Amino acid sequence: MTDPESPDQGPVPPPVPPQQPPVPPPASPYQASTQPQPPSPSPYYAAGPQKPPTVLSLLAMIFGIVGVLVSCCYGAGFLFSLAGVILGHLGLKREPARGMALAGVITGYVGLGIALVWAVIGIGLAVFVATAG
Repeated sequence: MTDPESPDQGPVPPPVPPQQPPVPPPASPYQASTQPQPPSPSPYYAAGPQKPPTVLSLLAMIFGIVGVLVSCCYGAGFLFSLAGVILGHLGLKREPARGMALAGVITGYVGLGIALVWAVIGIGLAVFVATAG
């Protein structure tokens, strides 16, 4: 199989098959994976984004409600209402959740108003008793 016109060439080497990467064996479903897998989504609910804490707003709402209740019953809810107003305004400035902070501000002002009415009634009664005697 040599060509008579080219006597200086030797035998022709066989053709080389193209190199292919080795195929990995199929993975067993019972074999541990080396790569971390993301958690599968729950069929019942999806996890939402984390919300920042709203401590100031929550405290403002609690103090505002307690201030209104104590002011209505005893007229002594001035300090609770004042704390609700102050914490509510701080919550409105610093926290993205505005609902509870706004509730704290509103109930705090209502409590302050009720406490002020009780203070006017108390001072009026004290003046009336002092001048009537």
